Order: sequence, then C-alpha cells, then structure tokens
Amino acid sequence: MERLYIISSDTKAIMRTASSYYRSKVLEGNEDKFSIKSPEQIIDNSCLLYGADLKGRKQAVRKILSTTSKLPVPISPTRGVFMFPTSSTKNKDCVWIAFHQVKFYEQRADRTYIGFFDDTGIYVNASENSIDAQYKRTSQVIVHYNRRILFGFGSDMY
Repeated sequence: MERLYIISSDTKAIMRTASSYYRSKVLEGNEDKFSIKSPEQIIDNSCLLYGADLKGRKQAVRKILSTTSKLPVPISPTRGVFMFPTSSTKNKDCVWIAFHQVKFYEQRADRTYIGFFDDTGIYVNASENSIDAQYKRTSQVIVHYNRRILFGFGSDMY
C-alpha cells in the first residue's frame, strides 16, 4: 500500500499525470514523487493532518476573498504553507503551486515559467497575468491569516 503523501515546506508543486496508475506528480526538493491520489486528495489529506478539511479551508478562503473560483488553499497556515491552483481545478492542466517556493514567474511564449528558490522551475499552461492574480490572491489570504502577527490587531480568521 502506498504511503500517503503529505504536503510540507519542501513541496513545490503538485500536478496530474497522464499515467493510468499514478494520478499525481509531486515536485519536492530535488526529486519527483508519484502518487495514486489526485492532487485534490493529497491537498485534502494534508489539510486534515494540519487541522481542517479542504472543504472548510475553501469556505474560509471564499469568505476572505469574496469569490468562489480558483481558490488558494491554506494547507498549514501556522507553518506558512499555502498552495494555489494555476487554473480551474477541473482543468487537466491545473498545477498546484506552493506560494512560499515561488521566486519569480514570467511569460515565455504561450506558457508561464515559474521559477523556484532552489533555481528549478516548471512551465504551466496559464498566462503570466493569471499566475500574477493567483499569487496576489494567495498573498491576501496569507495576510488575513497573519494580521495579528503582522499588525498587532484583527482576528486570524474573519
């Protein structure tokens, strides 16, 4: 039986695979890991380990951002682990990116290259503007969760 993959601060990205057996490829450190679980199952299981289910995390983010689509997910807010999707989660090209791993992103032809702090990177099928919007939305969520620490006032949630 496969060990369940849990998202950590070393996780850079999670994407679907074309394999008939493995459903996800996880970029972690210098290696690629494969899982029979979908990216959303990995995210849900990781959220549960850190204290809430994916549904609950999405409800909180929906309220913070006042939107329902392409929601970033606080995997472990206390550890600073937040993931954001590059497109609709129903899209087969959707890649989940770890916010804290992103060094830069830039348009290259019809795709966007996302560079990580370890000097690796990946191409995603999304525009730079779309990635920029997702990155900024995730920043809003991070600030919301850390308002008391950053500014000394406000609640950590609503």
